Amino acid sequence: MRYRIEYADGRRCSVAISRNDLLNQLRTSSSKISDIRKLYKSGVSDSVMATYKQYIKL
Repeated sequence: MRYRIEYADGRRCSVAISRNDLLNQLRTSSSKISDIRKLYKSGVSDSVMATYKQYIKL
């Protein structure tokens, strides 16, 4: 599963290729995160911010 991490500044985002990669990026990120979206093969994306909010480094 792929995840897109959108940052609050609105100028950039990053992509995690697995859940473990996502958790590592969330723990080490120093920027404010505005949304985390799960990307499906069909092109549809869902917000999973509520699920992973506890892993975000404040």
